[in-house]
Formats: sequence, C-alpha cells, structure tokens
Amino acid sequence: MDSQNAFATIVAYYLSRFDREAYERLGFGNMTATHKAIGRILDVKPNYVKNRRDEFDPLHDNPRVGWYQRPLAPACVRVHEMFQDLDEQTLRGIVEDILNDPAYRQAGDIKEVLSHIKSGERTADNSSVVARLRTGRLAEDFFIQHHRSTGRPATGTLRDTRNLACGYDFEIETASGGSIYVEVKGIAGDSGGIQFTDREWRTAKEKGDLYFLALVRIFNGTATIGLIQNPAAVLHPQRRLYTTVQISWSVSPHQLQN
Repeated sequence: MDSQNAFATIVAYYLSRFDREAYERLGFGNMTATHKAIGRILDVKPNYVKNRRDEFDPLHDNPRVGWYQRPLAPACVRVHEMFQDLDEQTLRGIVEDILNDPAYRQAGDIKEVLSHIKSGERTADNSSVVARLRTGRLAEDFFIQHHRSTGRPATGTLRDTRNLACGYDFEIETASGGSIYVEVKGIAGDSGGIQFTDREWRTAKEKGDLYFLALVRIFNGTATIGLIQNPAAVLHPQRRLYTTVQISWSVSPHQLQN
C-alpha cells in the first residue's frame, strides 16, 4: 500500500463511521461527488475510496451492509484500532488536513501513522476483530430494546453517545435531572472476556455508582443481558498497550513571549 492509498483509507474510515454527517461536513456534494473529489485530491480512483468505505461499513451503524462476507484487510484493522476513540470533530480535523494541506501529508506525525498502517505487522487477528465489533453492534441494539421495554438500569431518556468518544455508549437522563452512564459490551458464546478502552475505564472510575456495564451474551441466536453497577469497583482488568493515535496541541515558545 502506498501513502496515497493509506490516506484514502483514513478518509474512507471517517466516511463510513460518521456517514451522512461526514459527507455533509466535507462539503463536496453527494457521495459520488465526494468520492471523486477525494480521488482527485489524493490521486486515487474514486472507486478505491468507495470500496474502502464499504469495507469499514460492517463495523459501523449506517444503512449500508458493506463487505461483511470477507475478513477486514490488515490496513483497515490498523486504521480502526488507531482512530476508533476519536470523536467526529477531531477525526474530521485530521481528514481535512489530509485533504486540504499537502504539507501536512509530508509531516512527521502523519508519516508515523502511515508507517503503522502500511506495515506488514498484524496488530490483531482480522477475523476476531471484526467478529468482536459485529457482536458489539448487536449488543448495543439489544440494550436499546432492553431499556425501552424494561427501563433498566434507570428510567429516563436514552441518549446515544457512541460517536462522541466520551467513555460510555449511552447516557440516561433521568426525571430527577441526573444522569446514568452505560457502556455496552457483547460476548459471542457462553464465555469470553471483554475489553475497555482507557477512556472507558477512566470514565468508569470517575462516575462510580452512576456508571453501569451492560454485558450482553449472544449465544445460539439468543441474547441475555446482565448489568454491573460501578464496574471499576468490582472488576480488575489487566492493562494492555496498543499503538493508537493521540492528539496534542503544541504552542511555540515565540507565542508565549508576548
């Protein structure tokens, strides 16, 4: 994979994950016009952008089915692992820099990201990553229905925060004016573990009894749900390190002299 294709893969991930909002924010017009504009800017075929977007689609909550029949390409797995914790605004900033600033495409930070995307190393088994993500989507859908029918873990207005990268999937705004925070994890089969991102685990610690883990087990086509209040107080996960994209903002010494 060359650099232009790697850039296009990052942009395609943004289009898949945020779908209509992403197309509107970029401002190139409809989907076809957007693919053509991205292809022209990055010197790739418009169909490459569309096909990469379709490859990511089974991982995201959008109307397209995508390429669910085949394993996710290693480069796409790495892009997802690196960018999954970024909210729409932050990821859009990276995408707009890629598309609008040729100098940015040559900068050291983004070159390090590209090196990881293009590397031959597999950070995880493709099939297991995709299976885990699909299970997660099914679990989230089941929790929405569960809350609608039972009002657990608390009655109130369910707000979807999955695309906000805030450390939980849903916020329940209660009648008393407070909030309950719910992170949904799915397990395929009758056994298996789960993973928290660092942001999720830190948020669980911060929110304490207001934070619930909704654990959905999906086995033989049937889903069951268990709720764990304040998981940070009762669970003891092992910390693991991954290569992910971190955003920082640097202010030069010159600006601070005024």
